[in-house]
Amino acid sequence: MSKMIYKIRGFFINSRKVLRHAKKPSRRELSITVKMSAIGIILIGVIGYVLSLLFNAIINAINPPT
Repeated sequence: MSKMIYKIRGFFINSRKVLRHAKKPSRRELSITVKMSAIGIILIGVIGYVLSLLFNAIINAINPPT
C-alpha cells in the first residue's frame, strides 16, 4: 500500500512541476493551433468522403444493383 501512496505523491509532485513551467499560449499561438487543427480535421473528412465515393463506385461497378 505504501508503494501506491509514493507513486501517487510522485505523480502530484511531477504534475506540479509541469504546471509551474507551463505558460498560457499567446493569442497568435492559439489562433495558429486552432487553424491547423481545423485544417487537419477537414482534410481527414475530405479524404474519407472521397474514399467512400470511390469504394461505392467500385462496388456498384462489380456488383450492379438489380
